[in-house]
Amino acid sequence: MPTYRRVQNIAHDIGIDGFLFISVTSAEVRLTATDGTEAQLHATFEVDAPTEAEADAIFESSLLTTEAGAGRLHVAEGDGSWGMGSAIDRLVRAIPYLVGVTADLEAVEGTAPAGCRLELRAVSGDVQASGFRGAQRCQSVSGDLRLADAGGSMDIDSVSGDISLRAVAPVSLKVNNVSGDLSAEAPIYDSLRIQSVSGDVSVDGELSDATPHSVDTVSGDFRLASASGMTVAVRGMSSDIHSALPHRFEGSADRRRLIVGDGAASVAFNSMSGDLAVTRSRQQAQPPAPARQPAAPASETDRIAVLGALERGEIDVDEAMRRLGSDA
Repeated sequence: MPTYRRVQNIAHDIGIDGFLFISVTSAEVRLTATDGTEAQLHATFEVDAPTEAEADAIFESSLLTTEAGAGRLHVAEGDGSWGMGSAIDRLVRAIPYLVGVTADLEAVEGTAPAGCRLELRAVSGDVQASGFRGAQRCQSVSGDLRLADAGGSMDIDSVSGDISLRAVAPVSLKVNNVSGDLSAEAPIYDSLRIQSVSGDVSVDGELSDATPHSVDTVSGDFRLASASGMTVAVRGMSSDIHSALPHRFEGSADRRRLIVGDGAASVAFNSMSGDLAVTRSRQQAQPPAPARQPAAPASETDRIAVLGALERGEIDVDEAMRRLGSDA
């Protein structure tokens, strides 16, 4: 049966700080920030149908629902409701209602203002967003989340997908995760609130000392890479603590405190069996390579030896210039 490709184009001016909501089932979501005020989306469908006319008909019946208003755009597959029950309902409704005829939403991609408020929901598709600085909320059941060139406030809920955050501006990060791993890098965290059941947590960046931070896991490990002075309060009977930075310990048993530097930033790590590892941030500037010293001028005896080797063909001109140094 032939496969037809159809694209639904959606565009709406939401302003530089408007609201964009996208809710899909299994499709991928890929968004890039722009300096403009308009959200432009392209939803790609793959339609299996006997004829092009039938493909057009099922495409029209499968279009994403859109609601547009002043400063906002709402785009959803189905009614846009959320929760495990509605997620399962959308998956069931995605089963072809006519044998041999299907319309699968493959991806929703496009651009939106960098400062907009962004809410993305997906059941099993991966989500990618790059360049956004406004408040961002992402919810996923099993797809991976990848946020790049990011900044601002981030609220993430994930059941089993991995989460990758690469920020270039300060962030306030709140994460609720069940089994996927979290890897986050940012220049500074204004606040950090992470809850994970079994996934490992890796955080790289400075920690603000203006507010306390917390990481809770059941069995997941916590790796903290930072140049900040910090006090990490660890509660966990079987949690091991390792630090590659100069430190000291206070307390004992399940109420230990790891203190690095001036201890200014406050971090609480609560875990049943997860381990803590503190290391130096990968984002710290590497020391510059020593400047290459110019070659010392060759003595007269050396010059004669080099020129003789050149005349005999034992070395080429470039090597002769190198040996002669600044006097060449």
